[in-house]
Parts: sequence; structure tokens; C-alpha cells
Amino acid sequence: MPAHSFSALRTKAAFTLIELLVVIAIIAILAGMLLPALAKAKSKADDAYCLNNNKQIGIAIILYSGDYNERYPAPINWGRNWGMSYQTPGATMWLPELLQPYIGTNNDIVTTAAALKKGTWICPAALRTKDPNMTPTVVTNNQTTYVWTHIYNRPGVGYVTANPVSGRYTINVVSPSTATMLWEMPYWNQPLMPHHKGINTVHSDGSAWWYQGDPAQYDWWAYHSWEGWE
Repeated sequence: MPAHSFSALRTKAAFTLIELLVVIAIIAILAGMLLPALAKAKSKADDAYCLNNNKQIGIAIILYSGDYNERYPAPINWGRNWGMSYQTPGATMWLPELLQPYIGTNNDIVTTAAALKKGTWICPAALRTKDPNMTPTVVTNNQTTYVWTHIYNRPGVGYVTANPVSGRYTINVVSPSTATMLWEMPYWNQPLMPHHKGINTVHSDGSAWWYQGDPAQYDWWAYHSWEGWE
């Protein structure tokens, strides 16, 4: 076969620049259509992951109460991020430590944002929130994105220190399905709350559900932490 015939075959087998650009454009369009669906699926997975965390912790709290004279856990306070403020008298442990026999150990304690990872005590959606205070708060809080209702706030009254949730008898609850035992961060920034501008909450009956944030209320705890307890 003449040499020019091979050249002709090679020319016919190759893509032209226009054809290559068309293929790239089609791939880009398909990727653009697929990415929102993938993001939505990931968001739903994070929602389910967080609710599962909440339900596990809720069950652990109920089991703990059953073993300790029907009293709720009495950790030092809301969490390590709050230091020793409003400390429970005599308390030496945080909530994850108290619940360890029922739910297993918390993730390894970390000191840098790069080491943060999802786990029973940390919501993956919380790690991706754009709130600038979130990551350092999680690190300070021993890789925990959930907050214990140690002492609640009643609007117009303030901190109800005389009747804390920590150590309270389980029968001393007006509405178990409403009284929040645990909620998640960031609860102080409604537009950047981790689950569709809302947070997941755990209640004294062990249930867990999603709460829609209110843009008019800067701090969820300040407005709602008292509900159901009295």
C-alpha cells in the first residue's frame, strides 16, 4: 500500500479540534447538571447522619438516667468550650465522658482544624458551615458539635440557675417531647445553621428532630432552651 494511504487513514481516525471542543462542552454540561444532584444527596446524607448521632446520644442519656436514680447526667456544664462557667457542684466530667459506657468513646481529642473528622459527637454538616467561629469552637469543645442543656434561659428572666437540667430528676419535665436535652452548633447564626438554616435537637423522651431557625432570633438557646422543661 502506498505511504500516502497510511497518512489518509491516520487523518480520518483523529478527532478534529472542533469535535474535541464539542465533546468537552457536552461533558461540562452533564457535570453541571449532575453536581447539584450530588450536593443534594450529600446534604440528605449529612442530615441522616446527624439525626442518627442525636438518636444514639438520646438513647444513651435515657440509659444513663435509668442507672443513676432516674436523674439526667450532671456534667461540668454545657461543654468544654464554656470552660468552668456555671459549673455543676462536684462535677469533674463532660457529657461525652459520662456517656462513654453507653455510647463508646468520643473521637480522639484534636487541637487543630485539619484533624477534625465526623463521628458520633460531630456532625459533618457542621464542619462545612461558613460560620468563621465554628471550626475553632469545635476544636475547643473537644471535637463536639453538640451542646448539652446544662442550664436553660427563659426570655425576660435569664439563666434559670436554681433548677438546672444537669442532675434533674427525669420526672421533673413538663413536656418530654419538647424539652431539649441536646442541640447543635452553630445555633447562634440562623443563615449558617448546619441543616437548611435549621438545627437538629434531642428531647428528653429520646426523640430527635429538625428545628427551623428563625432569622429574627440570633441565639436559639436564648429563646428556646427553656421550652418543655417548665
